[in-house]
Parts: sequence; structure tokens; C-alpha cells
Amino acid sequence: MRIALAHPSYWPEVRRGSERLVHDLAGVLSARGHDVTLLTSHPGPRAVADEEGVRVVRRRRPRRRRPLERFEDHLESAPGIAWEARRGGYDLVHAFHPSYAWAATRLRRLGGPPVVFSLHGVPERGYLDGRSGRLRMLRATIRGAAATSVLSESSACELERNLGVRPLVLPGGVLAERFDAAAERARTPTIVCAASLGDRRKRAGLLFGAFSRLRRERPDARLVLVRVADPHLSGEVPPLPDGAEWITADRTEELGAAYASAWASVLPSASEAFGLVLVESLAAGTPVVAARSGAGSEIVSSEAVGRLFEPDDEASLTRALGEALDLGGAGGTATACRAAAAPFDWSRVGDAYERAYVGLLR
Repeated sequence: MRIALAHPSYWPEVRRGSERLVHDLAGVLSARGHDVTLLTSHPGPRAVADEEGVRVVRRRRPRRRRPLERFEDHLESAPGIAWEARRGGYDLVHAFHPSYAWAATRLRRLGGPPVVFSLHGVPERGYLDGRSGRLRMLRATIRGAAATSVLSESSACELERNLGVRPLVLPGGVLAERFDAAAERARTPTIVCAASLGDRRKRAGLLFGAFSRLRRERPDARLVLVRVADPHLSGEVPPLPDGAEWITADRTEELGAAYASAWASVLPSASEAFGLVLVESLAAGTPVVAARSGAGSEIVSSEAVGRLFEPDDEASLTRALGEALDLGGAGGTATACRAAAAPFDWSRVGDAYERAYVGLLR
């Protein structure tokens, strides 16, 4: 198959959740013999390159004009990406952002390829009403798409409840062998957080408050924060509490070592559509802490691999962090964590994406 994957940003500009998923999926599909092109935007002029066996087309990202600020992000670059998809001769386009999917479905009437739309947010009412025209755009995109997918069962339930459509569930994946690092475990109780804390939805303040509470009971505890480069979600982070520090881990191997050396990892946000950082941590053999909302309960399916806390409850998060640190030191935890990550390995998840594509083209 000739497949185009479309997302507003890509490596090395951004290496976080959706960008990592698209990068890894492109590599998996290419390794399976498909002709894969990545359609994206960047600050410079149009450029085409072969990167790890994938053709990457980067179009210039226009400056966001004030009249568009109340509408969906990346609308300004969507028409150019849709035109690339229209003229590329692809069997299908898989768009991972609402603006790109909407524009690609509009070009179906002009002979554009079938579109798979993956919604990586949780379609709760707050999200649907958060931007002017978003709900109308999503409805039009879903009508025009050959298929719509989400990352988790919790997101599927929200989409069905609020938009009356039952989507496919195509989860994120992890290249588990790249996170199974042979790093020495830290001597002091260490928690790692690899979330984009500049995004206010990740709740940096909640995490810092809970960690400060934990330090009263365990003054030797450390909080290691992975600095994430993201020009779109690089807001201000509150001052770090005592015992916290930033590290840089741009390469997958560095990130895997950060997880493997920690005693536990944490994702403090609520209503996550997936939580790729949780699966990465489990693949490294490190237990996780996640909110009891969104996909957290689906990934942290057993107390053998982590703890859940009540969303936006600082005391509950503090307890979960302490228990996860204890779990990190228990025998058998690393093995249980890696087993919990196994269903999300791309060797399995890639099959689900491939089956979806083949089914649409029959």
C-alpha cells in the first residue's frame, strides 16, 4: 500500500506522544513493505527527505493569524497538507489531527484518497466546546472519513456518547526492546515524569504539590522531569519543588534509561486519551502512577504494575506516589511491568493498524 500519514509536527522538532506514535507507526509500516510518506509542517520552506526509510514532506507552516486563534489549531497549514495528499497518488491518508483530517476529507470530492481520522484527544463536552466550530468540524470530518479511530476504550465511549459514532480503537504502541534498558536503578527513591509539563493539562502544579507532601515523609525522594521540546505546548512551568530536577532525554535510549533507573514514573494529568509515557515506563520495567480517569485504568490494569489516584486530588496522588515507590523496590515488579506493556508492542499494535487499512480498501 501507498500510505500517507499526516500530522502538524514531527521529529526532531517534537518527540512527544502523538509525534512519537506517528514516527514509530511509519517505521513499522515501512518495515512491513509499505510505501510510507509523512506529511507535516515546519517553520522553513517545503522540503522532502528520506528519513529511516520513510519519505518526509515538510511544508512551510504559516504564521497563525489572530482571526484563526479561536478556531482549531493548525488550520492555516491544513490546506497545503491536504493538497499534498490529493496529488500524491496514495491509497489512503491517515490524518492524526482534526484540522488535517477535515481538510483531507474536503478534497475527497476532487478525487482525493480515502481518509482515516484518528482523534487523539478525549471527546468530552469540554473539549468539543473548547474551540469555535470544533464540534461542527468533527461531525463533518467523521462523515467524510472512511473510518474514525481513537486511542482507548474510554475515548471510544466518549465519542459514542457525545457524537453518536462508535469508532475503531487503535492504541498507541511502543518499541519495547528500545525501552528495556540495562540502566542501574537509582540508589535513592526516584520518580520520573516524562509528560509535557508546559501543557497546563498535564497539571504540573498538582504533581509538585503532591511531591512536596511526599518529601515530608520521605525526604530522600527525588523527582526527575524530562525536558520536552515542543514549540506548540511550551508554556510556563511552576518553580520546581525541593528534590526535583530537569534532565534532557531526546533520544529513545536516553528516555529508556531514565525510566529504567527510576523507582516509579507518574503522569499527573486527568482524562488522558492514552498516556504513551505510561506504556514506555512499563516497557522499561518501572511501575506507574496515573489518574483514575481516561485511559489510565486501562493501562494500569493491576496493582502489580502501578497505582491510580483520584483526579486532581493532591493527597490521593501523594499516597499513590509513595506506594509506587514501594512497589518499585519489590521483587517481580519489573517482570510484571514488562508483561503489562507487551500488548502495546508495535509487533502487535501494527497488526491492528494494518488490518484497518486493508479492510477499508477492500
